[in-house]
Amino acid sequence: MLAVLAACLSSTLGGSAIVATRFVVPEAGVLPTILLRFAGASVLMLAFTLPRMPIRVAPRDAPLVVGLGLVQFALFPWFFTMSLAHIPAARAALVLSTQPLFTLAFAALVGRERFTATKVAGGVLALFAVGFALGDRIVGANAETWKGDVYMFGAVLSGSIYNVASSYALRKYRAMVAASVMIPAGAVAIALVVIVHGDWDAFTHISMPGWIAVLYLTCFGGAVTFFLWIWALEHTSPSRVALAVTLNPVSAAFLGAVVLGEPVTWRLLVGLVGVIGALVLANWSVLRRAISARPDRPGSA
Repeated sequence: MLAVLAACLSSTLGGSAIVATRFVVPEAGVLPTILLRFAGASVLMLAFTLPRMPIRVAPRDAPLVVGLGLVQFALFPWFFTMSLAHIPAARAALVLSTQPLFTLAFAALVGRERFTATKVAGGVLALFAVGFALGDRIVGANAETWKGDVYMFGAVLSGSIYNVASSYALRKYRAMVAASVMIPAGAVAIALVVIVHGDWDAFTHISMPGWIAVLYLTCFGGAVTFFLWIWALEHTSPSRVALAVTLNPVSAAFLGAVVLGEPVTWRLLVGLVGVIGALVLANWSVLRRAISARPDRPGSA
């Protein structure tokens, strides 16, 4: 249950990172903002891990660990960003909410976990809950809509593959070690893209409020968010972790209301209840064991 809660907190912080990103992108642009977030998260992760344990990865495992970092911390954000260039955030969030079902399918395909009725029902309920919550914000299709859907579907696939494949690396390496290799790998790849595009001048356009948002992105929206997600994958099944991603768009909508003055509708409230219900449903077996394991009274054996 701690792993599920860590995934939920990670996804909620990820929603707040979307709001913070909206402060920085108009000033710095998309790629420089992503680079600042991932580079800062890399520095913080290394600073936290190095004093506590050596970061050692066997040469035969390095391609897998680095490759996973490129998938989750370079390819995934690129797909996600390209999608938002063609479709509204609400529609993108709805497509992204299919990730729990794809993660479960991939995990079952490779024998990582098995299909259960509660997991499938939880994924479907979460998808419908997000769709209902954001239904009033999804506009009609246009000539570019299919491109945005394809890009976001690429994000769904890359995220699902990472959720399942990372379990093989996390069998050998602790979450802190894995995060300290994977996140910098993604940051280096993004830096190379920024160098090719020549977007360095954009950093001079960031205002003081923008730098405060960048600081939040690197700390809570970056290092903490990424580590919690990896730690959750280390301690529970991929489908249970992936289901928490449906909290991301809902939390972003609520935080957008607090920070940006956007409206909170009754649909958002119902959607949040639905997502929480989906998380409870998918983890019902774990919750039932936890409840049955509690002592009947204080001091009982």
